[in-house]
Amino acid sequence: MNHDVLLTLLSCAPSMPGLVIFHCAFRYRSIDRREMASWKGITLLLTGLLLVVTPLVVWSGFFLHQHQGDARHASPASVLLLAGYLDVIFLWFLWNVSSFFFADSGSGVNLWKENWGASYSLELKRRVLGPVMEQLDHEGKIGSLILDIGSGAKPVSRLLPVRPDRRFIFADIAGGNSRIAESQSIRFDVEDIARPHSVGYRRAMVRVCRFLGRDPRSPAAGGQATAMVLSDILNYVDFRKVIGCFTDFLRPDGRIIIVNVPGRGVQEQFSAAGLKKNEDLYPLLEEKGFVIEYKEFPCRPNGATDESEELIVLVARKAGQPAPQADRIGFRRAGA
Repeated sequence: MNHDVLLTLLSCAPSMPGLVIFHCAFRYRSIDRREMASWKGITLLLTGLLLVVTPLVVWSGFFLHQHQGDARHASPASVLLLAGYLDVIFLWFLWNVSSFFFADSGSGVNLWKENWGASYSLELKRRVLGPVMEQLDHEGKIGSLILDIGSGAKPVSRLLPVRPDRRFIFADIAGGNSRIAESQSIRFDVEDIARPHSVGYRRAMVRVCRFLGRDPRSPAAGGQATAMVLSDILNYVDFRKVIGCFTDFLRPDGRIIIVNVPGRGVQEQFSAAGLKKNEDLYPLLEEKGFVIEYKEFPCRPNGATDESEELIVLVARKAGQPAPQADRIGFRRAGA
């Protein structure tokens, strides 16, 4: 091995840490993308870039110094090594950028669990919410289009039976953009519902309208959902904006179903405008024209009266044609 080849190989060594930095930035979903956009993240990426281009600087400087005024050329072996290095770096960079912006949501990776790291007691919610949904569906009060907001890895709306005319829309910040049978999953930051001019909102609307076979420019594109489910999400978002804006997509006489425990979850991810106590829900729903038909606190200790931090299961009907008294949900009435 001649001196040129040895120098080329040794100069590639500093690029290894740089490749690791870029790999972490582009491939690891546990890294907060907002942090990568901060000055610290930018400094880290620039450091990685400097390490990656170091072999080119060293190699070019060496030959400019050694062969200035000399007719001797670099050996073919060293040229091939450098060309191979450039090709590998370029293809690797394209692969990672593609993975960052066009991640395959259909893979077996549980994106929601990676982002939030909690299962939220699916069995408990099946036990306390299942009977409510079953009775609502039996009485024809769920309808044919269910919007599951912040659906998570295992949407609780799946407790509802599948029917030929029933469709589901799952919206979650760590979800995927995929359609399976009569359900459409959308990767969507639900707080973008209050930002109709944002790219995320527009993309989500296009996907929903395409799924429903509607024109997104039509005024009738919204207000089609017959039921909405919000399960363990209100702590993480501005619940007033999320509920207020999403209910515009709910038909008159449609139901909103909420199951939530204030204060439970990954608190580092909580929103400052998140739900702090259950009592804050009632005036908001009343303001938006909802009638609370059912609320229950299935895990409240015996004798307790404070409902502010308890697991709440709540069903409210959007104002429309008033439901007859005999047609109300056959559970304990709200406030009972």
